[in-house]
Amino acid sequence: MPVRKITTPAVPEPPGGIFSNCLVVGDTVHISGQHAGNPAGGLLGDGSAEDQARQTFRKIVALVEAAGGTAADIVKLTIYALNMEDRAAIGRARKEFFSDPMPCSTFIGINALVAPDLLLEIDAVAILGAGKP
Repeated sequence: MPVRKITTPAVPEPPGGIFSNCLVVGDTVHISGQHAGNPAGGLLGDGSAEDQARQTFRKIVALVEAAGGTAADIVKLTIYALNMEDRAAIGRARKEFFSDPMPCSTFIGINALVAPDLLLEIDAVAILGAGKP
C-alpha cells in the first residue's frame, strides 16, 4: 500500500524535511503533533489553553480535509498538555469541532514542548469515510 503525503497551505510543512505533518496509508490518515504556533513566529490566537486547542484542532481538521475527509472521520486524538488543569478548557474547544461519537482520546501531562509559549500539542488519526452515516 503506498504512502501519500498530504500538504495544505493552511498547515505549512516543518522546515528541514525532519517529518511530515500528514501521511495517508489506505484510508488511514496519520497526523503529526500540531500546536498553535504561527509559522511566521509567535502564537495563533490569544494564547489561552482553550484558544491554543482551538487553533490546533483547526490545523488537524484542515489536514484531514486536504486528505479528502472531514472532522467526523477523526477517530483518535492524543493530547499532550503542560498543565493538567487545562483539561476542561481543551475539552470546551474540542466540542466546537467534534460531536457524538466523539473521537477516542488520551490526555498526557508533559513538562515541555518545542516552544516556550505552547501549552499543548495534539496528534490525530482519521479513517477516511468513517464519519459517513
